[in-house]
Amino acid sequence: MQKFHLAWDESRHSLGIPSLDRQHRGMMDLVNELAEAVAHGCSYEQAHQQMEKILDFVADHFADEEALMRKHDFPGLKQHAAEHEKLLREAATLMETYDAGHADRALLITAFLTDCVENHILHEDRVVSQYFREQGIKAD
Repeated sequence: MQKFHLAWDESRHSLGIPSLDRQHRGMMDLVNELAEAVAHGCSYEQAHQQMEKILDFVADHFADEEALMRKHDFPGLKQHAAEHEKLLREAATLMETYDAGHADRALLITAFLTDCVENHILHEDRVVSQYFREQGIKAD
């Protein structure tokens, strides 16, 4: 079974916003834990529990990120929040297809989460980081 892995690279992933960087590392760790468990044939219940943990963490992170953007008048907040909502909706839809009879979908969900975390940090969140730097905002 293929294993997906996210590796934090300070030069690629760091936004220079310590609180968000810590949360991004935490998301990567949680997704990696799921990938490891799935690669080693964990039970449906274990995978489902880890997926729920990831989605809860991500929802909290998105709320924190949006609060920070709101506090500093980030002009792209509406679009960024819509992207957050879309990602959570897509993840929830995938979770609905994951049941004991379709435990093989854990690999698909792991791949989706790996891709989402990586791409969101490298693209959408990079725009926020750039805005903060340009405005001289030192956020934590």
